[in-house]
Amino acid sequence: MLDLRKLSGFNLLDFLTGKNSFEEKALKSNYRIAVLLHSLNKVLQKKVVEGTEDLESLVMDSGRGVLYLSGHYSIQGLAWSKILRTNHIRYKLSLRPVKVDGNRVVFRIEAFRLYDHNPRSIDPIRIFSKVFKFHRKLILEEIVEEIPEILSLTEVGNEIRVDLNYFLAEIPEVAGAVSVQKVIPEKGNVFLFVRSNTILKPLLDFFGPDYLRIEPISENEDSMLMLWRD
Repeated sequence: MLDLRKLSGFNLLDFLTGKNSFEEKALKSNYRIAVLLHSLNKVLQKKVVEGTEDLESLVMDSGRGVLYLSGHYSIQGLAWSKILRTNHIRYKLSLRPVKVDGNRVVFRIEAFRLYDHNPRSIDPIRIFSKVFKFHRKLILEEIVEEIPEILSLTEVGNEIRVDLNYFLAEIPEVAGAVSVQKVIPEKGNVFLFVRSNTILKPLLDFFGPDYLRIEPISENEDSMLMLWRD
């Protein structure tokens, strides 16, 4: 004889009271949110680059669990521009997410290199950047100072903190109802694995499909993907 009590996920009290199990599961749903960096780069150009004096471009990309920031920076007027005989440099840094706490994501700098604006077989700027590290603070501070409500440098000095609560607070329907569990940069996107006790459609309605893609994922799939890069 079939014993309903032995069925996975079966709750006798819910069955007798007619409680909807789907609604109950929706209270603790798992979602994968893809932030599309291609569209986000257009926003960075207006919100960050255009507000700075020396930052000429900023582009984000991702792959293999790492977030890449690259662009051009003007060093015109600085003492070392004369030494290096150039007024413009290219920069590229690699950031790996190392911690998520209270919807604040910490990215640690794995590499930060400068290059000549015009590629050379022997690039003195690249050699210079390996020896002297002050350019990190110079460029990073100019980036984070434009949007301090979202970006900040940690006390460690080689980390950037991204506060996702700023975006969630813009949408009352989801504010306080979303918990970011894991962040994985991959294939031109940044994937956020979140738990939520509310449907995330208002989040998609607010930002639009050009910036976000949201899909619910099962408990098992969620567990596997969140361990994927560990």
